[in-house]
Amino acid sequence: MIRVLIVEDEISTLNLLKIIVDWEEFHMKIVGTASNGREALFLITEIKPDLIITDIKMPIMDGIELAKEVHKTYPQMKVMIVTAYEDIKLAQEALRSGVVDFILKPLKRQEIKDALVRAESLFEKKDMPEEQTSQDLMEQVKIFLDENYFRKELSLPLIAEKFYINSSYLSRAFSKRYGITLIEYLNRIRIEHACHYLEEGDWKIYQVAERVGIPNPDYFTKCFKKVMGISVKDYKKGKNSAGISKNN
Repeated sequence: MIRVLIVEDEISTLNLLKIIVDWEEFHMKIVGTASNGREALFLITEIKPDLIITDIKMPIMDGIELAKEVHKTYPQMKVMIVTAYEDIKLAQEALRSGVVDFILKPLKRQEIKDALVRAESLFEKKDMPEEQTSQDLMEQVKIFLDENYFRKELSLPLIAEKFYINSSYLSRAFSKRYGITLIEYLNRIRIEHACHYLEEGDWKIYQVAERVGIPNPDYFTKCFKKVMGISVKDYKKGKNSAGISKNN
């Protein structure tokens, strides 16, 4: 999902931008709004948008200054300008400041849709490298999962953000490369490590779950049974029986 930040000081225009199109149709989600460029810069570090749609004329910091700062500090982010027809020269200046496109006021649904289609295509180009590059990238993702499986905050969006790629592309590319979804692979790695804990010590189930990055014991037991085909308790019982027999 492409994360969108809207920067607009006019409430009526801001509200219209929110509802004038179905954002999910373009694989986009509005994750924040700001009333000027300076406020937007503070928000960017927190919400990490992929696309910024900003008015060109605003108090404190206008859209052109915002675009320059974003282009300098966050070159992977895309900026689109919203401007009135009479400010077309400013829009042209904005294009020289790293802006990828602009939308004219008064806002028209079809023109916005066309602009979003163009913006979406930019992310597709960015997020769909050549086959070999894609395979190398998925290998890096796999290594990252192998080494960080115990981090409970891991999620598809967080991993996509770390590697500067789109979540939907990451999901498709990982499944294509390994024949299993990213989350399924992560859970498999976690359960494999859980098995080692269950075999090596007298760990409680909730303790093992916490150690492998699944702090919810109920979800852990479901994942365990799905991966191993038996319950955690039966697995522990089997291993304990095997240990007793071996000692005898």
